[in-house]
Amino acid sequence: MTAQPDLDRLIPRARTGSVKWEYREGAVGHGSTLVPAEDPDVIPMWVADMDFPCPEVVVEAIRKRAEHPIFGYSMGLPSYREAFCDWVAARHGFRPDPDWVVPTEGIVPDLGLLVRTFLEPGQGVILHPPVYFPFFGAVRNNGARMHLCPLRREDGPDVDGPNPYRLDLERFEKLAAERGTRMTFLCTPQNPVGRVWTPGELTAFAGIAARHGLIVVADEIHGDLMLDGRRFTPWLSLDHRLGLRSVVCSAPSKTFNLAGLKSSCLVIPDEEMRAAYRHARDHTGVYGVNPLSAAAAEAAWRGGGPWLDRVLAYLSENARTLQRFFSERPELKVGTVPVEATYLAWLDFRRTGIAAEALEDFLLDKARLRLENGAIFGEEGRGFARMNLACPRPLLTEALGRLETALSSTE
Repeated sequence: MTAQPDLDRLIPRARTGSVKWEYREGAVGHGSTLVPAEDPDVIPMWVADMDFPCPEVVVEAIRKRAEHPIFGYSMGLPSYREAFCDWVAARHGFRPDPDWVVPTEGIVPDLGLLVRTFLEPGQGVILHPPVYFPFFGAVRNNGARMHLCPLRREDGPDVDGPNPYRLDLERFEKLAAERGTRMTFLCTPQNPVGRVWTPGELTAFAGIAARHGLIVVADEIHGDLMLDGRRFTPWLSLDHRLGLRSVVCSAPSKTFNLAGLKSSCLVIPDEEMRAAYRHARDHTGVYGVNPLSAAAAEAAWRGGGPWLDRVLAYLSENARTLQRFFSERPELKVGTVPVEATYLAWLDFRRTGIAAEALEDFLLDKARLRLENGAIFGEEGRGFARMNLACPRPLLTEALGRLETALSSTE
């Protein structure tokens, strides 16, 4: 029996090339490139990877594949697609057809390629901010026109109660009806606000998309990260109307902490769309898979379930720890929303008196924390910050203590 990982232990990541721990991106006065982080005292809780060791079955699979001394061009094995489909079936009660699955090297480059493949220049894509910020670049950088349909908040900045974010289906319908609108991106579950869409919400969204002939690109990369026993509804499990065309984005990267292995997949049920995507991808000169990444992904899907169950229980408690911390300290004036899924907390600093444009510097200089600036997720994120909770609880406790000290000093 494989031993459970000690999730309370912080594993040093120095000299591993870790973007999270060894580099700082340019938003804090360092320009637009990645430069070495000069201050090891800063706790990085920004980019979405975990500070937990990946499943031992993954390490063993990489080790076993590495024993074969040839690493030539690889197209992968059918067992990769079968493993993914079996995982989705076992975890979420819906089994995609393995023929729908297209292995890729990363969802972010896939997004831009999907826009170029299925849209003519100037056609519209609907986004629902605050949302995963590469969505914006995928639209802007690939000749499409952006339509914004912000999420609605149904309450104030209180910390208690259900997650208040909702899809604005009325506005979505109006934007979908506009001439030249051809596609929408849906983040499910939602990053950065941590909301799990209900089957009813997803069905209503699908109905609007079908009525107006939209292609739905559903990003389900956080779909396995359901906290406190919640259930995830795969997009393709819905009773879609005939003619609705969809692309689902998935990967083992967030689920099993494998982001650096560059392994992902698209699920494209429509045969013509699948052929069009593959044709466009061939024109980029990218083909094949990394044999170590494929081995790791297949092993994770086949044997990583017990590890994930342990991690989800730990993440759920981390989320409760954060909620309790701020609910017990209303004088800090930091709002939160329940994290229903993902390991990303959405913190509202708008009542603290800290200007939105100064928030990132305040967190770095005063609290010695690196969080993700909410403004990058859209205008609706100004005054917010995203905190990565996938870390040992002692580190989370230290970070919250630093935040309390920094905020108290501003009074």
